[in-house]
Amino acid sequence: MADITPLRVGFVHPDLGIGGAEKLIVDAAVSLQDRGHEVVIFTSRHDPKRCFEETRNGTLKVHVLGDSIVPRTILNSLHIVCASLRQIHLSLLLLASIYLPFRIPFISPLSPMESFDIFIVDQLSVCVPILRWFGQTRVVFYCHFPDKLLAGGREVEVDNVGRSDMNPREAKKKESKKAPGLLKRLYRLPFDKMEEATTGESDIVLANSSFTARVYDRAFPTLKQKPRVVYPCIKVEQYVGLDPAETNNDKNVQMIRSDKATFVSLNRFEAKKNIELALEAFSLVKKDRPNGSMRLVVAGGYDKALKDNIDTYARLTKFCDDSGLRYVTIRPEDGDSTPTSTEVNKAEVVFLLNFTDGQRASLLTADSSIALLYTPENEHFGIVPVEAMACGLPVLGVNSGGPTETVVDTDAELSGEGATGLLRRPEADQWVRAMSTLFDLSPNDRARIARAGKERVRKNFSSEKLGEEMELACYEAVSRGRVGLEEQCLLLIGALGLAWIMAAIAVLFSQIPASYFQ
Repeated sequence: MADITPLRVGFVHPDLGIGGAEKLIVDAAVSLQDRGHEVVIFTSRHDPKRCFEETRNGTLKVHVLGDSIVPRTILNSLHIVCASLRQIHLSLLLLASIYLPFRIPFISPLSPMESFDIFIVDQLSVCVPILRWFGQTRVVFYCHFPDKLLAGGREVEVDNVGRSDMNPREAKKKESKKAPGLLKRLYRLPFDKMEEATTGESDIVLANSSFTARVYDRAFPTLKQKPRVVYPCIKVEQYVGLDPAETNNDKNVQMIRSDKATFVSLNRFEAKKNIELALEAFSLVKKDRPNGSMRLVVAGGYDKALKDNIDTYARLTKFCDDSGLRYVTIRPEDGDSTPTSTEVNKAEVVFLLNFTDGQRASLLTADSSIALLYTPENEHFGIVPVEAMACGLPVLGVNSGGPTETVVDTDAELSGEGATGLLRRPEADQWVRAMSTLFDLSPNDRARIARAGKERVRKNFSSEKLGEEMELACYEAVSRGRVGLEEQCLLLIGALGLAWIMAAIAVLFSQIPASYFQ
């Protein structure tokens, strides 16, 4: 592709915070930029205190649009209504900035701006027909997971991956707990149909794993094209090769260092990440090994504006209180008291909210780190296990979803050739045994597992591989030419109808108490 003219690529992402989806977008944007393409990211929210470094230090161009009218939620409810309206607002401002020759506040804030050869959209597909018609631009949609399955906990109902290993009582408990009520199903129905229709308007559909592609196929049977798999990537140099001189002066890194054997959990503070599993298993391991010097570091993205993050953190700290686990919390936000290094060293559990790149790299590469604990069930892909393997750290993950495509579990003792970790049912007793196995690994076995993990990442999840696959998808879409007149008419009708439906639903459901959506 070296002889083909570089493309001008626009990414559209709802909230450019800290998470797996955001990391994928940042890596994809950087990998395309490294291949000579011009890249710009558009988002409705970007907090410099809670984002990836590339979006803050000028490596990537980031513009915030569509954050001035519609709030993120209405009374902590109507998330999908607000998110969709915000993305429509973003898309209209973006296109106005392209087509209007001069800047008009609140209408074309970025004018004059050059047009784009291709748009890459992820998470929300509602803007796909708008960008294709008004922008007359081809669109690649990257699937992380269907929103219709994430909302209301219908993930288990649609995809059976991993359920064969679940005992009947546990399966019934999960389904009854997560089943959405009638009102919420009615509320979600138009959005679910809209998601299917707008995803189908994409020129190319990509998925972050075979698991996600399979679920999309089941959830959206009318899609004309099957998602093709393009795995997320990592840049190994961001995780390894820490300069001792540099880290010795990094107070953030020094604060979390310890000689204690350390289990690491890296996840956003969200209920669906099932971090309680890591805490429960760790507390049981501590009881089995009362004289063992060990700790658990729970690190991840935390947004104090999100109720899910607040509630999840509260549940985790309550578990520690109830279990008698000593814990400390490290927050980067101004005004929060920072624990002393002595307090951190004495803690059995360290909660690290919004970790830095240096802290993440230190946790994954420290000699004292025993394993990564990856607790989400049916995770769409899960970049964290790949990060751990790139650093030579063994992984203990749940035996469903994306980790079954990244982590190689050869046998119960990790003695098989090519093993990079263990995959277990999301049950504490299973995890206690697995954590004990990881704790007792010999230096030779640990070195063998480290080599296998690094080799697997280089082969399958490199940034070069992601850039190549994304570039191929973009060129394939662009080769189809401009959107035709027939497509434009259909998409215009759909876009106008969509905006009207969204506004009507927002007005209707804003009159209903949030408790009815439980």
